[in-house]
Amino acid sequence: MIMKTKFLAVIAIFSLICFEAGAAARCKGKCRDGKGTYTFEDGEVYSGTFKEGKFEGKGTYTFKSGAKYEGDFKAGVREGKGKFTYPTGDVYVGEFKAGYPDGKGVYTYSTGDRYEGEFKGGKFDGNGTYYYASGTKQVGIFEEGDMVEEISIERPKKK
Repeated sequence: MIMKTKFLAVIAIFSLICFEAGAAARCKGKCRDGKGTYTFEDGEVYSGTFKEGKFEGKGTYTFKSGAKYEGDFKAGVREGKGKFTYPTGDVYVGEFKAGYPDGKGVYTYSTGDRYEGEFKGGKFDGNGTYYYASGTKQVGIFEEGDMVEEISIERPKKK
């Protein structure tokens, strides 16, 4: 019985040492409470502040796809103000809630088109203005990403 207890104790200690060594290899800094950088097994990286082991406060998350989020986190989720750069070159700057664009923000497409207005659950939703790269400006009300009511449209004057 004593031998079995010692064996289990050695296994438990060895497991803790291996776990800590693995965690240290992925974390630089204070990833429990404080500032640090955590590299995930798939290559994605979070660098910023931690609280109780979760992303909290200001930080940057770089995805393996090339996407990047810089901004506020709360309890491990994008929450507050931030900037999300997509692999396509599109950029969203504004408010986030539950990980998605939600509130006021600006979405700029790599093509030069731009939407400024309200978002809900990651989609255009509410009052907004869509600026086309061609110079046309369209003001309206959006629901779930689509314009449902046009308020005004201005086209550039021909020269």
